[in-house]
Amino acid sequence: MKKVAIKIINSAKIYAPEKIEDLDEKRLVPNMMMRRRLTRNSKVMLYLSDKCKFDGGKIVYGTCYSELEEAAKMANDVVTNGTLSPTSFQNSVYNTAPSYFSLINKDKDEIITVSSGMKTSLDTLKTAALQALISGESIFCVAIECINIKNIDEINRCTKYLEAGAAVVLEIANDESNAKEIEDLGVSGIMDSLQDLISVVNMHEQGIDKILIEL
Repeated sequence: MKKVAIKIINSAKIYAPEKIEDLDEKRLVPNMMMRRRLTRNSKVMLYLSDKCKFDGGKIVYGTCYSELEEAAKMANDVVTNGTLSPTSFQNSVYNTAPSYFSLINKDKDEIITVSSGMKTSLDTLKTAALQALISGESIFCVAIECINIKNIDEINRCTKYLEAGAAVVLEIANDESNAKEIEDLGVSGIMDSLQDLISVVNMHEQGIDKILIEL
């Protein structure tokens, strides 16, 4: 195992018990037709990238549950013998959010998508750190979960917040002096798949900008 020190350049987080109300999508996506196609994960990602002052470059995107709303729509269509929506089918894949980001920002750089259960944001951080180490570039690292679907209360046992996301822009630090291990500074009630990245954002908000990551 190798430890590397990353430097956090910018960070942001957002979460809500049900639906995040103000994601500023009209400003971020002026084209109405494009805006109407966006999934909830896509809107959250665009909001976080704007807060992190990131408009292009390499992206590592993490999500455990992916586009749950679109998957639920398709499952309902199958159960009710309805017609599957081509848009829902297109929007159901794990890389939907960063793909819309790329289209809107005309970003042709590399995207990596990570999904590893409750370790998703930690593995997303590790992958982003490795990308920064290999490329020598700044990396946008983001993890998002939006599970606010019909009847979710009947099965939800993992979170008090049905929409949440966190993001950082990171690069490899010049040295490891004053670098800190990830502290347990998560937000109670947010699902575990986001807690490690939430903790890093909270550390950055407290003035800690160097984090040790074990690859």
